[in-house]
Amino acid sequence: MEINLLFFFTVIPAIILYGIAKSGLGGSMTLISVPLMTIVMPLNQALGIILPILIFSDFIAVYKYRKEFDFGTLKLMVPFAAIGIIIGSLTFSYFSEDLLKFIIGVMGFLFAGHYFFFKKDKEKQSEKNFLKGGACSVVAGFTSFCVHAGGTPTSLYLLPLRMKKEIYVGTRIFFFTFVNLIKLPLYINLSMTNLESFKQSTILFPVALLGILIGYKLLKIIEEKLFYNFIYALIFVTSSKLLYDYLI
Repeated sequence: MEINLLFFFTVIPAIILYGIAKSGLGGSMTLISVPLMTIVMPLNQALGIILPILIFSDFIAVYKYRKEFDFGTLKLMVPFAAIGIIIGSLTFSYFSEDLLKFIIGVMGFLFAGHYFFFKKDKEKQSEKNFLKGGACSVVAGFTSFCVHAGGTPTSLYLLPLRMKKEIYVGTRIFFFTFVNLIKLPLYINLSMTNLESFKQSTILFPVALLGILIGYKLLKIIEEKLFYNFIYALIFVTSSKLLYDYLI
């Protein structure tokens, strides 16, 4: 891992974004993180370095939100996410990064576009749905394994539930903690995470910690309605960018 000016303009912002996302403020913003890192390193190396950083960050976030999460939602989502992770590990070599991001882009664009342009009662709370929760979780597990981008599929299920802001954030954090821990032995088995990449993850973790602190500060000052609108807007913008990059 060569540290130069390009490194500071690509890897450092990417890791900060992951830290901010781990605070609960907009996981979809990390859609740009892996592409940034692949400017200076291969995809497999970027994924292998990021995973331990995510797990370190998860532990911090879980402690903060240890009393604020929806256990029933997690019971539904985690097992289905594990199925998606296993599918991802078996098919990883058959999918290109661009195709995966295009799929995520389509999902996010339609989801956020419907919210902004067609949904009349934006604050109406949806009921929990086994089929929707299971399907979104499988996709989240799959895309999380392949490109650390499970945030948008997760949001497709969680956001319409209109949980209290802290419960929404805590549930997401616990969900991805389980997801990342399930991914770890599979990454090691595929030699994506190894001793060398772990050392690099350790060096970069303080950068993620900075992102977490920034995210916590922002989360405290954002009121609930603005918080949800911000997340939807972030999904719409990042998804549009993914579609643009794929089609142009």
